[in-house]
Amino acid sequence: QVIAYSRRRYRILGETLDVAVGNCIDRLARLLQIPNAPSPGYNVEQLAKRGAQNEGGTPLNPIFDAPQAVTPKLLESGEVTPEDLCFSLQETAFAMLAEVTERALALTRARHLLLVGGVAC
Repeated sequence: QVIAYSRRRYRILGETLDVAVGNCIDRLARLLQIPNAPSPGYNVEQLAKRGAQNEGGTPLNPIFDAPQAVTPKLLESGEVTPEDLCFSLQETAFAMLAEVTERALALTRARHLLLVGGVAC
């Protein structure tokens, strides 16, 4: 959730409709059989850094729009790599979080931002 305290009230300015971002990342880690140590999110991030890049390390930005049920088939066919899926998930989820957060800051004219939770870490 993105919550703002404004005019002595808390206002929900954005939230996920089905699963929290951290749970989404954890689900991808389980699907790809990524280890839990030190944390699934950290390991997904390390794979994402290696995914979707050219030889110079520049991101190529392939974003895959595939439901969870299709993802194993894409992996088996070789259309995508685990690294590319990690990259796509992070880019999509974090872009959405950044957009709603920017909107919340503009709406409330807030001067401070507090991030909490595992994904924020």
